[in-house]
Amino acid sequence: MVKKMLFLIFLMGTLLTAKAQVSCFAQIQLDRNSVYAQQPFKVTITVLTATWYTAPLDFENLQIPNAFIIPFDRTMPGMFTINGKQYAGLQFYYIVFPYKPGRFMLPAISIVATTPPLNESVAKKVTVKTSPVPYIVKPVPQNFSGDNWFVAKDVAISKKWNKPLNKLKVGDVINSTITINARGTLPQFIPELKADSLDWAGVYPGSVSLADTRDDYDANGTRTQTATYLLEKEGNFVLPASSIEWFNPVNGKIYKRNTPAVRIHVGPNPNLGILKTLKDSLATKQPVQPTIAVKHGPWLVYGIPWYYFALYTLAGICVLYFIIKMIIKLVKWLMKKRQIYLSGENYWFGKFNRSSTSFPVLLKNMYFWWDRFPVTNKSASIQNDAKSKGDELINEKLASYYKQEYSGDSSSVNVESTFKKHVKQYRAELKCNAGANTNDKISINQTGLD
Repeated sequence: MVKKMLFLIFLMGTLLTAKAQVSCFAQIQLDRNSVYAQQPFKVTITVLTATWYTAPLDFENLQIPNAFIIPFDRTMPGMFTINGKQYAGLQFYYIVFPYKPGRFMLPAISIVATTPPLNESVAKKVTVKTSPVPYIVKPVPQNFSGDNWFVAKDVAISKKWNKPLNKLKVGDVINSTITINARGTLPQFIPELKADSLDWAGVYPGSVSLADTRDDYDANGTRTQTATYLLEKEGNFVLPASSIEWFNPVNGKIYKRNTPAVRIHVGPNPNLGILKTLKDSLATKQPVQPTIAVKHGPWLVYGIPWYYFALYTLAGICVLYFIIKMIIKLVKWLMKKRQIYLSGENYWFGKFNRSSTSFPVLLKNMYFWWDRFPVTNKSASIQNDAKSKGDELINEKLASYYKQEYSGDSSSVNVESTFKKHVKQYRAELKCNAGANTNDKISINQTGLD
């Protein structure tokens, strides 16, 4: 007996322990597992629970060798279906920029979640781990012929000068500023443009600055580099274009952009003694002061800049206003058309045609139609009108139905099915005669005009 009691206690304890287990786990997903060097890939981590969360997730930093990592650790809640079951989930992601070719392994990440077990309300801390995921970093493609391998979604390049280039002379110093804006990459990856090599001017590279302009959804960067030109010879020359080449990971194509070349004229300068002084001064001043200016992009709404969102919203409101206005006009037009139709002769003749064979009902609907029938000089009584126009059949039928109706017989009078056909023929004849009379009047008027 004691053994049975101990066994039951053990079994109940096991069931309670199993019942109190926390149903929580983590999933990891790569948007691609084979990339080129510098090509980013997205690592999405989803932590799922069968109940709910009572505190933010606590996760360790992701560390990957030979790669830069940008964490976007703002968790996004959602509901997810796994094997037919509903789970509450918190999702966050990283963007990884590998810079060395080879085969690598994304390490497991430990995450601490605070969530209650099933059928309980008190939350417990539980540590879950992601699975290691392999990925491949491919070397530079063989068809790439540029000097510097560079991966970006889009690149813009511009060059500005510190003074007008239309009145230059020997000994003048001009400064250029090249700005490269790249989307979908880090500023560290933006390549340095080679300084121009000119036989008619000395070129001295200046300062370089990098700016991290990432937004809430992607990495972006800007590189600004300057150069100083000392004009040493007179004549007509060309300031060469600056170009940059990059690989777009979205469509797998290589693109190239450049600034325009500029033609200049360098005039003579009688005071050439200053030229050597300027050379020595510029040679000793080679400042290389790279700085990192952190600059966040514009405020985003649903992944787009706020000003575009406002513009799209305004356009949507205008379109919605015109659509509603058109719908109101259409409804009014349809209602007017319906009113015209309901008061028209065709509608009431159709109602007469669909009337029952009971004489009172049919007579009422027939006169509803007859009152709206657009024929001139018609009698108020269709019987008299038919009699005056020689249609004895309608006259006789109506006289017969009236006689039966007012004879005192309690039985209701039913109209023959052919009566409606006779009325229909009579209607057609009247319309035909009305059309002929109209044509005769038009012919008479035209003859009178002639």
